Amino acid sequence: MCVSRNCVANAKSVLTKTSITKNRQLGHGQAIETKSESSRERQVFDSTRLVEFVDFNDCSVISGSRAGSSYRPALKDRRQVGPVRRAMSGGFIDESSGKGVAKMTVQSQTLLSEPVPAEGRRDFSWILGCAAAFAFYMALPYIPIDENFKYRYFTSHWIEHTTVTLFCVGMAILGGRLLRWPLERGILSENVLDGLKLDSQANATETAKRLSEHLRLAAKRYQSTELYRRVESTSAYVAARQTAADLESHLSYLADTAMARLHGSYAALRTITWAIPILGFLGTVIGITMAIANVTPEQLESSLNEVTSGLAVAFDTTALSLALSMILVFATFAIERGESGVLDQIEDFSVRRLLGLFPVKEEAPQSPLMAAEHEVAKRFLEQADLLVRQHLKSWDETVASCRDQWSLVASNQGAELAAALSTGISAALESHRSQLLEMQQAARHESEEMRRSFTEQLATTRNQLSTAVAEQLQSVLEAWNEAQDSQREVQAQLVTAVTGATTSIHEEVLTLATSLREVGHGSLEQAQALERQTIQIGSLISGGQKLVEAETLLAENLATLRQTQTFEETLLNLNAAVHLLSARTHHRAA
Repeated sequence: MCVSRNCVANAKSVLTKTSITKNRQLGHGQAIETKSESSRERQVFDSTRLVEFVDFNDCSVISGSRAGSSYRPALKDRRQVGPVRRAMSGGFIDESSGKGVAKMTVQSQTLLSEPVPAEGRRDFSWILGCAAAFAFYMALPYIPIDENFKYRYFTSHWIEHTTVTLFCVGMAILGGRLLRWPLERGILSENVLDGLKLDSQANATETAKRLSEHLRLAAKRYQSTELYRRVESTSAYVAARQTAADLESHLSYLADTAMARLHGSYAALRTITWAIPILGFLGTVIGITMAIANVTPEQLESSLNEVTSGLAVAFDTTALSLALSMILVFATFAIERGESGVLDQIEDFSVRRLLGLFPVKEEAPQSPLMAAEHEVAKRFLEQADLLVRQHLKSWDETVASCRDQWSLVASNQGAELAAALSTGISAALESHRSQLLEMQQAARHESEEMRRSFTEQLATTRNQLSTAVAEQLQSVLEAWNEAQDSQREVQAQLVTAVTGATTSIHEEVLTLATSLREVGHGSLEQAQALERQTIQIGSLISGGQKLVEAETLLAENLATLRQTQTFEETLLNLNAAVHLLSARTHHRAA
């Protein structure tokens, strides 16, 4: 590698001495100024920067010059391209032979202007997401949902609070990206290049300047959009290089960079989408741990509630996290696909509209001096490549011999180590076996003694328990006999009392029935008298005052009759109650 670098440095010094131009680098290149006796010319030359690619399979070195134009390998997916500019102007990698071959040429051109960076935006998505989660929990008590459901899935554990907060942050990020869609779609729907007047004889620099001025006037409110930045970057690229050569590759580079930037902007959202299910699984682990910790075989029934609450935490947190992550994943997919579609439309716009504005003119043939410079550089590089190959070959031979020696030493040391280990392990195993035999005999002796003492203690305990249980059973039997005797006496007293009460009640009921019958006969006589009075009242219709008195008397007699009927019904009910009580008393006495 060092030889290659020295050779390239010598080539650069020769090119500098033989040049009669004033080399001026636009950007980061070196400016080298020389004077000529006949004239002074200005020529733009980009200093060569060596790029070395080392192939570790065959230890070959691939060298190339890093210059202004973009080198992009063929990629199947643009998302694999990072926002890193890799330049390979004249140097290239020849893979036709299957090995890395060092080739390098020098080409004069300007350093590319960097693309216009996107305007810095302050991301308040985390603050808005946390505020949304706080507002949700403030409004949760007023949401008409089952209280048990709200407690189980939103407020029962701190993992649920964290999951909801992360979900709100993710939705806030998606909402912020969704709010930028109208501007991106708006500038695509409008023909921002309409009205741009260009001169067919104008060069690329003037065209880029007019394009930039027209864009600032026509799309002033779309300055934060990707299409605006794409057109601005294209104009700056052409203005810096003063030519539209390699514009197509630059547009492809901008498209790759935009796609990579879009993919990188979803890093926080992908992290949140990954973290939400992990929180659910963490809740599962915590809930199962709580359930297992609360299981006590001695108090299984009392600890059952705590076990079920731990299992509820385990499954509820998992269900919540999986549901929210599904919503977040589908929303992310929809919005990311929409933004990718916008980038595809921007790339299509760049290819169809921007490339047509900058026609590429044929370059003038190189001067003989430039051809000589290139030939000298090519020869130096070939010599450098030959020297590098020779050094690599000698290095391969040295490494192979070292490898063989190391293998021999390693095998010898391995054999010695194996023998030493075998001897040491055999002695250790023999000692361990003898110790195990001694421990086994001691354990057997101790177990025999423990079994003998346990048998004696068990017999003593059994005798003591038999005596105590017999005494307790005798005392319980005596108490039971005494209780039965007292219960018989109480039952006899109760039967005597109930029989006397029943007899007295029966006599009183009979007396009451006799009196009620007499009252009934009296009422019947009153009814007959009332009937006679009614006949008399019919004959005395002409006397109004007498008729009123007769009606009053009739009403009183009717009321008396109703009372008599009520007494008879009461008497019948009392007779039925007395007979029922007598039957129950005789049944208990029997």
